[in-house]
Amino acid sequence: MALILSLIIVLSFIFLFFYKYQPAIPGALGTLGVFGVFIYLCTYIQPVIQGEKVIEAVSWVPELKVDIGLYLDGLSLFFALLISLFGAFILLYSIEYMKGKPKANRFFFYLFIFLASMLGLVLADHVILLYVFWEMTSISSYFLISYNNHKKKARRAALQALLITNLGGLALFVGLLLLGHQCGSFHLSAIIQNGQTLAGMSTIILLILIGCFTKSAQFPFHFWLPNAMAAPSPVSAYLHSATMVKAGVFLVMRLNPVFSTDIMWQVSLLAIGSITMVLGAIKAVKAFDLKSILASITISTLGVLMALIGVGSDLALQGALLYLAVHALYKAALFLVAGNVDRQTGTRDLRKLSGLYRNMPFTTCAALLAGLAFAGLPPVLGFVVKEKLYEALLGGEEYLYWFLIVFIITNAIYFMLAVKLTYDLFFGKSVLSQAVKEVSVIMWGPPVFLSLMGLLFGIGGAHFESFFTVAAETTMNKRGAREIDLSLWHGFNTAFILSGITWLIGLAFYVGESKFRRLAEITKLFSLDHAYRSILHHLQSFTYVVTRFFQHGFLTRYLKVIFVVPIVMLSWIYMEGKLFSEIHFDNWKSSFSEVYAFFPLLLIFTGTLFILRTSSRLRILVCLSLVGYGIALFYAVFSAPDVSMTQFLVETITLVIFTIVLNRMPKSASFPLEPRKVLIAGVSIAFGIIITCILISVQQYPLNPALKDFYIQHSVPRGHGENVVNVMLVDFRAFDTFGEMVVLSMTALGVVALINLKSKEDKL
Repeated sequence: MALILSLIIVLSFIFLFFYKYQPAIPGALGTLGVFGVFIYLCTYIQPVIQGEKVIEAVSWVPELKVDIGLYLDGLSLFFALLISLFGAFILLYSIEYMKGKPKANRFFFYLFIFLASMLGLVLADHVILLYVFWEMTSISSYFLISYNNHKKKARRAALQALLITNLGGLALFVGLLLLGHQCGSFHLSAIIQNGQTLAGMSTIILLILIGCFTKSAQFPFHFWLPNAMAAPSPVSAYLHSATMVKAGVFLVMRLNPVFSTDIMWQVSLLAIGSITMVLGAIKAVKAFDLKSILASITISTLGVLMALIGVGSDLALQGALLYLAVHALYKAALFLVAGNVDRQTGTRDLRKLSGLYRNMPFTTCAALLAGLAFAGLPPVLGFVVKEKLYEALLGGEEYLYWFLIVFIITNAIYFMLAVKLTYDLFFGKSVLSQAVKEVSVIMWGPPVFLSLMGLLFGIGGAHFESFFTVAAETTMNKRGAREIDLSLWHGFNTAFILSGITWLIGLAFYVGESKFRRLAEITKLFSLDHAYRSILHHLQSFTYVVTRFFQHGFLTRYLKVIFVVPIVMLSWIYMEGKLFSEIHFDNWKSSFSEVYAFFPLLLIFTGTLFILRTSSRLRILVCLSLVGYGIALFYAVFSAPDVSMTQFLVETITLVIFTIVLNRMPKSASFPLEPRKVLIAGVSIAFGIIITCILISVQQYPLNPALKDFYIQHSVPRGHGENVVNVMLVDFRAFDTFGEMVVLSMTALGVVALINLKSKEDKL
């Protein structure tokens, strides 16, 4: 399984570097590669049906017990098949859709990274790995949504999606860590296997649900999803059908066996899901833009899925999985249809579109089949699943009847919207002034095929019952659940009667659309987009004030803060630890018995004294160098000649550079007034005293010689050098030294860039 992730990443770089030169070859390789991933995953269907689970693990951070573990069972295979199959069709569609557009190679690169991230997310076993892929989906989707970054709307939508999902991701990360700690394992396979051991863990449930709700656009975080429609149509189709917005649903399904008995888990999912379901459906009614309608429907459908998981019965969980598949099929098809219409007509406004079936017959066919599934009409899978859900709710607890009523009304709204997206859009008198042509087969083929799959599953669903049953059993963590019955016709039972009522109510909504639209304006009260903007604005204002307070530009104030904070903290530590009792000068007698030991100290003191008594910049520089040379002599006196030599070299170079700089500056420096001088002197003296006292006290404590002895013993045999300090720098601590070199190099590059920029400005 790790190989398929590697393959997709390789394909992403092929597109990045070669697509702009020869689009056909990377396009063919990419499409065949992703479709090959789907075929490869299909080979696991039969083993999974038989109860087999595949676990692959490679050690990643062994000290922290973190591994790259992949876990394949019914649920993860179900999602992986959706992601790979839809990815192949979206990629095929995008090759034609993105033809001639700027930076298309980057678009495909981010699309492949997103695809790999989603596959990694659903296959991940270790919670840390799952979180890494979770955040990768957010980051890659940010670049996909902001593809048209010359538009402010696209930039704002991408940032909004990134902020909302990342903030939720942080909560999820903490929740997953707490979950792993509580269970004694950070592997999902082990956590699920234990099953229902965390009932009552409200904090963990809350954190995990926040992460899932933000990702799957649940109330009150639902507002980011419609704005994300600024992305190109194939991106919208992929994000909304089988990938990003379904990630939260996947994780809720994955962890349902652990929390299913907790009342907070059930109530939260059912309540938030129901609210989201209704708000999304009503919001779609008042929209005219095709993609906005479809986005609102996605919000509503995600609410349905969350609520069904909250119901928790076997039939409800089976229905949720089937409903997810149905939604993926018709939603991807409808988004691609919207992309075709937009590309050929230049608009997505329903008020300006009608009668397109004459000129776009294949796109019309795809829309009709997808519309049947959306409306829940026979003979497609959408009809079968809708009746399954009615059956699940009818056989549940009494309190579920209110949810059944709301669900019927929501399905009626879906029926009305399906009529609008098919009949109003493609039939009737054409209102377009220009001639419209059908798109190429590469663009109408994917939506037609996806919508035909809904018909295939509806007519021949019996062939897929075993796989859907096993996938649904994973959300219950048990074997032997009643097998899903995907027969198209079950007679004139209660569920069918409710379906008929749904269609009648939907027709009534369609006839009275104008009145219903006015009623739908109530959703403005629940739109939190303005609240998000207000919070972001106030946050930016607050950060500006804080930045201006701390980053005021006065270097002396920075130095005061830098020194005062350590003075306070070190003084407290010094007094609290009673380190002052450890000050003894007996050990210092032999060190300072020689006169030459005082010479560096005298040099440093003299330089410091003259700095305080002069205002000439050149004299100050010379005195500072005198202090530096004194420190270098100290190194030499105390048997560190190599460090002393380095210090001499640095001081000399610094002196030369600053002497050159001083030629462009005033000869005299300005100093603060007397009261401020006293404050500066007080801070300086206090800092010097506390550091001196701590250093003297520390000398009295015996140091652990193990590290020192290690370096001395291994310097020659392992480092091949007798100078222990040099061996430490270039061998034992080579990465530290290399890092310092990289930092210096980057700083030098930055300075060169600034100099070149200044030179260009001078020329202008």
